[in-house]
Amino acid sequence: MAYAPATSEIYGDVLHECVACGSQKISYWRTKNFQYTDGADNKEFHIYRCVDCGTGFLNQPPHVQWLQAIYQYSGQALTQPVTIEDVLAREAEFPNCTVDAERMARHADQYNYSDNRRALDIGSGFGFYTRALKKAGYQTVSINPGEYENEVFRKLNGDEPVPVMFEDFEPTEPFGVVLMSQVLEHLLEPNRAIRKVSSLLTAGGVLACAVPNYDSFLVRLLGTKDNACLWVPEHVNYFTEQGLTALLEQNGFHVVKVEQITRVPFNALSRRLGLSGRPAAAADALVRFVQIPFAGLMNFFGLGIYINLYAVKK
Repeated sequence: MAYAPATSEIYGDVLHECVACGSQKISYWRTKNFQYTDGADNKEFHIYRCVDCGTGFLNQPPHVQWLQAIYQYSGQALTQPVTIEDVLAREAEFPNCTVDAERMARHADQYNYSDNRRALDIGSGFGFYTRALKKAGYQTVSINPGEYENEVFRKLNGDEPVPVMFEDFEPTEPFGVVLMSQVLEHLLEPNRAIRKVSSLLTAGGVLACAVPNYDSFLVRLLGTKDNACLWVPEHVNYFTEQGLTALLEQNGFHVVKVEQITRVPFNALSRRLGLSGRPAAAADALVRFVQIPFAGLMNFFGLGIYINLYAVKK
């Protein structure tokens, strides 16, 4: 898998308060190098953490032009198209987006206390979440700037996302559901983004939001070697459950449900250990066997890989 070359490598502003709760009690946590992209020259990013809510963020983050250069093709920073056959084959091997999309669409519909049956999918990616919302009976609008992802989306759903960044999206009608899966960690001004989401929702409408968990066992175990949450420079914010809740509540939302999700690819261990053949098969079987009880334990203690949150507009 190839990744987008680093372009417009300009740092943004120095931040003086938490991007989630607004506290000015922030402190340096660690430094991580930008080294995943072809042509990268190991630029450093400094991660700060909020003393009050625990949320992390890049300080200084990339300039908006840098992020837009990455996202013009894909939220995953791909530099070449991917076929729908490849995407569906990966889902068949390890169901991930399909499972998450069906769960989030179901809960969003459950907590939509309005009579508005319009849904907005922000950062729609390959289109699994839009498809799930359609199956739940919603008229959907999807936005996503990624050219390569949008091509798969068209083949999966038969319609087309609006190819813009969320900051530039201006709808003419309100929504009963707004879904943001793995989006908020990419946005330079999450507080402004949530205010805009609130303005797009009708009263009683629901925001369904999923983000990586900064308190996850992966971050605690791997530190800056973790990429599920600490994927720089694409991820600029690293939310905790406390911080995400504060961000929503201070912008006129009532949080009605929070759950943590842990799901690890079956070949994660064998791939990390460089195994092949019978040893790889044995490691994959072990991961399959311990997956459910291990995930349940991590989620129970607040160490899950992802946070899913549902909040109703007051």
